Amino acid sequence: MKISLFTDADVFAGTERHMLDLATALRADGIDVEIACPERGILAERGRLAGVPIFAVEKGRGLDIAAARRMSERLRTGKIDLIHSHNGRTIFIAALAATLARRGHTVATQHFTRPARLQRQGFRGWLSRRVHQALAGRTDHIVAISEIVRKGILERGEVGPEKVTMVWNGIADPSMEPLRPATEIRAEFHVPAGAPLIVSAARLEPEKSVHLLIEAFGKLRSTHPRAHCLIAGEGRQRAELQALIDRLGIADSLRLIGYQPDVLSIVGAANLFALPSPEEPFGLALVEAMALGRPVIAMRAGGPLEIVRDGESGLLVAPENAEELCAAMSLVLTDHTLANDLRHRARQRFLSCFTAQRMARDMARIYSKTTRSGVAINVGQSRTSECARSLTGTSGQSL
Repeated sequence: MKISLFTDADVFAGTERHMLDLATALRADGIDVEIACPERGILAERGRLAGVPIFAVEKGRGLDIAAARRMSERLRTGKIDLIHSHNGRTIFIAALAATLARRGHTVATQHFTRPARLQRQGFRGWLSRRVHQALAGRTDHIVAISEIVRKGILERGEVGPEKVTMVWNGIADPSMEPLRPATEIRAEFHVPAGAPLIVSAARLEPEKSVHLLIEAFGKLRSTHPRAHCLIAGEGRQRAELQALIDRLGIADSLRLIGYQPDVLSIVGAANLFALPSPEEPFGLALVEAMALGRPVIAMRAGGPLEIVRDGESGLLVAPENAEELCAAMSLVLTDHTLANDLRHRARQRFLSCFTAQRMARDMARIYSKTTRSGVAINVGQSRTSECARSLTGTSGQSL
């Protein structure tokens, strides 16, 4: 098989990180894979550093027929056998490319619980839904990054259950990265030695509910006056959230530290990691923290329900409940036996369910079945299905 992982995004966020980890793990398993993306993007740069071949496809306007023709030529000449697309525009381009080439296969990953097109209204919204229904029909298989995403696809009637498979995201083991010492991180951000440190990483956008963590931390200070909190990420709400911090009088101990290129070292220096978002389709930041053996606290909703076993590999609390989040943080900081148990079990859950190697094996099964028959059904059981059934009690179409 010759696989092309395709995106026209010119940023490097969760989806692009997923593609890089997937490409690297597939190549380690001997699969011929490239990344098709804009030439000057961060994904292309990091892909080359990781030894992944890059096929340059610049982001065009509208339907981007030029990109479809370029990808079609690669299919037609046998340079690739399958296009695996990762956003709405590239799903369209891949389907058109396969149609023009009259050969090859297409797989698409849905990374969101509610794709942006669902927000469109009127004629534009109707047209968008019809186009995406047609695209789903021309796409050989769809991969959902979590069970909640898979259910959303089925509830919207985009495809039948035989045509969508849940494969949890996996990541390269961050513990193998050269992390900076915790003492260095604490000194940089003025966190006193021995002070409890809570870390979060989230875009400063309304859907991430960063305000909830700020409010919960304000309450926590009454029982843990030495506690500090660092929130990594940028977004439109920065000024609004900073005003809330100032109003609560906690600016001396809670800092918005913006985008951080080495966020893993900051997470590694923490006593616990908190993710306040109530609408995560998956939650890569949680998996990273668990892989580093950090106790995690997340909302009892969305992707975190599938990642965290409440009370075993982390704690789950009610969405938008600052009191409950505060109580959970206080419990972890106070009960050292519990914190140590959570660290150990979080790391073990990562190794069992969320490695890039597991993800690559599951995805390779889909590619293999798709290139043989055009659909990827009944591909057998793997670590993902075992983990998913033990957590959710369901046995839907999952690898």
